[in-house]
Amino acid sequence: MWRWVRWLAPLVVLIVLALVFRDRMPFIGEGVRLLRDASPWAVAAAVVAALTSILAMAEVMRLLLDAGGTPVPLRRTAAITLASNSWSTSLPGGPAFSAVLTYQVQRGWGASRLLCGWFLVLSSAVSTMWLVVIGVAGVFFLGADVNVWSLLLTLALMTGLSWAVWWAANHPDTLERWTRALLPRLNRLLGRAPDQGVEAAVRHMHQLESVHLGPGRFSLVAGWSLLNRVLDALTLFLCVWAVTGSAPAVAAVLLAYTTAKLAGSAQVTPGGLGTVEAAVIATLVAAGMTAVDATAAAVVYRLVSFALITAVGWVVYFLYYARRGVRAGTG
Repeated sequence: MWRWVRWLAPLVVLIVLALVFRDRMPFIGEGVRLLRDASPWAVAAAVVAALTSILAMAEVMRLLLDAGGTPVPLRRTAAITLASNSWSTSLPGGPAFSAVLTYQVQRGWGASRLLCGWFLVLSSAVSTMWLVVIGVAGVFFLGADVNVWSLLLTLALMTGLSWAVWWAANHPDTLERWTRALLPRLNRLLGRAPDQGVEAAVRHMHQLESVHLGPGRFSLVAGWSLLNRVLDALTLFLCVWAVTGSAPAVAAVLLAYTTAKLAGSAQVTPGGLGTVEAAVIATLVAAGMTAVDATAAAVVYRLVSFALITAVGWVVYFLYYARRGVRAGTG
């Protein structure tokens, strides 16, 4: 019975969403039409860049889980990265559903609850840090009129969070001392028994003892995360090239990419439909591109990075996880 639920529930949701947001879907047909006049090699390169970007993020997951004592082959982390991405981009508030699916699969691989949470926080912080770096680079080289201080503040916060999570994994004994000293005081302030939750918190922290993430491996994780962002931005660069027939200004593409990601982060519509395209078009036009070319580039980019990658992810989900369950691949 549960197998049918795993099949039918997402399918029903997709059908409902397609009906609700059908007015926003014509970009797919428009994108296919534009592909006829676009450079085929540039479009093919954009597809390769988009898929390789997903593989880079899958390698980040593999490295972090391996550091926590849960070795998993790249093909399995690639499968869940594609499947969870399809959930993330297809539903309003999709990142929450994506995180739950990823958590369930990782638990099926044998990862502890703390390791799953540690992976989510660290990978997200490092990825956001690189997104801001790309945005700052675009602002700096393009000289755009953007509040760079908010970007720098976000960069500082994400860098600090990444360092804190890495430090915590390498100093569980220090965390235990702090917990035993501070949690009883907090409990007293809240009117609780001083020792309430202390031993449970300490037990969870001891799970970090299985994590071995030295500076070398952390640098490797950061490098793959950066590659994920660079390849994603390269996808937009190649889509602009495919439409215009010439290489666009790198700074303009970097700024358009960052703006699009920030605009789509709220995701009030599936995949940020409407808001992401508007952000890309507005930024490229502000950088000097014609509205016609900017619109065409945005549509082709979304066809590749959103429609195609999401479709591949749903195929993976239905063939792999819906059929075999979230614990697929544990054997």
